[in-house]
Amino acid sequence: MALPTMVSTAQLHTLLEQDDLVLLDSRFYLNDLEKGRNVYQQGHIPGALFVDLHHQLAGTETAFTGRHPLPEPDALAQTLASLGINNNSQVVVYDDMGGAMAARAWWMLVQQGIEVYVLNGGCGAWQKQGLPIEMGVNQPAPTEFRIKVSYPWLVTEEDVVANFEADRFQLLDARAEDRFNGMNETLDPVAGHIPGAINRPFMNNLNAEGLMKSPERLQTEWGALLQNIEKPIVYYCGSGVTACHNVLAMNYAGLEAKHVYVGSWSQWAKRMQRMMQEHSI
Repeated sequence: MALPTMVSTAQLHTLLEQDDLVLLDSRFYLNDLEKGRNVYQQGHIPGALFVDLHHQLAGTETAFTGRHPLPEPDALAQTLASLGINNNSQVVVYDDMGGAMAARAWWMLVQQGIEVYVLNGGCGAWQKQGLPIEMGVNQPAPTEFRIKVSYPWLVTEEDVVANFEADRFQLLDARAEDRFNGMNETLDPVAGHIPGAINRPFMNNLNAEGLMKSPERLQTEWGALLQNIEKPIVYYCGSGVTACHNVLAMNYAGLEAKHVYVGSWSQWAKRMQRMMQEHSI
């Protein structure tokens, strides 16, 4: 069954008065963890609730995880309830990076059976259309209902290790080409990519205006990239965030995509660092 994917600014504008709408502002900046909340308070789409990618849509980073591991299922269930999200909610999530951050929330929620969409073009497209902005902080209306959270589309580090022998899936990296090639690594302790992976930077899904390319264009581009690959694709990136944008783009193009190695390069780089330290002893 096709997954819900994108809504336009015009479509969201007509939904704002809908009782079951939960609008989430998921702006996030890796180099300033408080900036997302600050820019939300300075101006957001009317009715939007801020959701913190680092604290609410991720668990605690450890020496053995990536930078943004998934939260425990009970923790996500509590977060969803605190935001007033239940099985009947219609959720729209946006950011200011072409959906790169919003796609993480989308991927986490859509696999729970929630009807969730990403706003095409985010708050930038909204403002460009001259649509209203409000300031301050909106308070959610929590629900007693708890969604039974699970992560059926999660691929683990152990799965990736086992795949070197089993060869069940193809890894696809969403990072920029220079980071994929190990030429410009500023975030993780080791540069490069997981052996055997191919590269499709998530930015290639966007047009010059920062909107998602048309389904037809995406279908053509992704079809050319994957034409000789018969195995299922597992998507990864730096920390399990922008990989979700590739999953979103694939579904928007009508192509099947679900599975993300959430640990991504930030977890794999820690693994490589440990191995190098062990061999140097």
